[in-house]
Amino acid sequence: MRHYTRDGDAAENEFGKLLFLRDPLFTRPARTGEQFAHIDWVRRLGKYDVKARKRIRRGDSSSQDTYVWLEIHNVRGGLGWLRGHADYIAFEREHDFVVVGREDLLIMASELCNYNVVTSPEDALYALYSRRGRKDLLTMVRFDDILGIEHEFWAKSTSEEVC
Repeated sequence: MRHYTRDGDAAENEFGKLLFLRDPLFTRPARTGEQFAHIDWVRRLGKYDVKARKRIRRGDSSSQDTYVWLEIHNVRGGLGWLRGHADYIAFEREHDFVVVGREDLLIMASELCNYNVVTSPEDALYALYSRRGRKDLLTMVRFDDILGIEHEFWAKSTSEEVC
């Protein structure tokens, strides 16, 4: 199993625990069709897409909380999660999740990012980046930019209870 899948699954499970604590009767994992629409969890207040902590470059040894990759188009050229069907995006950080409205995030990205196309992830801050041989289109923003839009902090669960 690739580490990013393992990291993503762990972040989704951790966030699911927090959702169950807030709304145990009306929280459920996304169904297969919903997952293709970039949804991981559903509750009565909306649909959530969970983003695990990421590295800047594939070769980096650890994840970080300074920058965030935003996916405009996925690897097949379809709509990326920034333009998916989730109501909220939950970004994992070391000790918490930051939950923002997906549409607010999309507006923020369109205001901050330019249309310069770059070929290196190191140059992707506020620019458009596509990995060689793929149809994806990404940009990178500072996490502090995300904290400039309406958001909530959800502390990670200290309980080992499984939902």
